[in-house]
Amino acid sequence: MVPSGKVAHEMILDCRSFKKGSSVEVEDIAKRLMDYGFHAPTVSFPVAGTLMVEPTESESLKELDRFAEAMIKIRNEIQEIEDNIYTFDDNVLKNAPHTAYPSYKR
Repeated sequence: MVPSGKVAHEMILDCRSFKKGSSVEVEDIAKRLMDYGFHAPTVSFPVAGTLMVEPTESESLKELDRFAEAMIKIRNEIQEIEDNIYTFDDNVLKNAPHTAYPSYKR
């Protein structure tokens, strides 16, 4: 809460710096969040290259923690690209979202 007592219902996550070091775009992160079971957030609005996340009072602390953990994992995946473990064009973010393995092939 800010000194005025007002609380925002959304936050902007700036993802622009990832493009230079890993070629990861904000859309790649949004699609990767789907692999973690989250609906892709608003991208590039109101600021290009950002994610607008709107957690509401209906989200439990457990769900907010799950989202934070997913974002930390995604940041680690970006670091693996920056560290040249994976290439700029063939990695879990550029290939997201991933489809489930068809049950008929099991």
